[in-house]
Amino acid sequence: MPTPHLLIKAGTALREANGTIPVSQVASAAHATVRTLERKFKQAAGYTVKDVSGLMRFEQVRNHLWLNPDDNLAGLAHELGYTDQAHLSRDFKRYSGTTPAAFARKTKKRKQALDSDFVAFIQA
Repeated sequence: MPTPHLLIKAGTALREANGTIPVSQVASAAHATVRTLERKFKQAAGYTVKDVSGLMRFEQVRNHLWLNPDDNLAGLAHELGYTDQAHLSRDFKRYSGTTPAAFARKTKKRKQALDSDFVAFIQA
């Protein structure tokens, strides 16, 4: 199978699963072995399938916490396919340099500051 088709199928599988799919299942969806998929993916993207999957999940957590900073992290970890809250926290810190709890606290403070500074102008 030509590499572009393999990569398109792998990317589609990752997107459909929001990054919460094992590499072996991505390889199966792309009709390739794990080794071939990883090699071709790394050559084309510069990252492994696992790296891209982790980044996709991180972005989901970040976006969720941005909108809902009071949500329970353990529940969010379960919802997004992490083995536990510690796994979510390690990955989040890997990509952002901070913990999800610290990010949520900072986000909440920013939102409160914006809410208290909000001014509406009404034109008649």
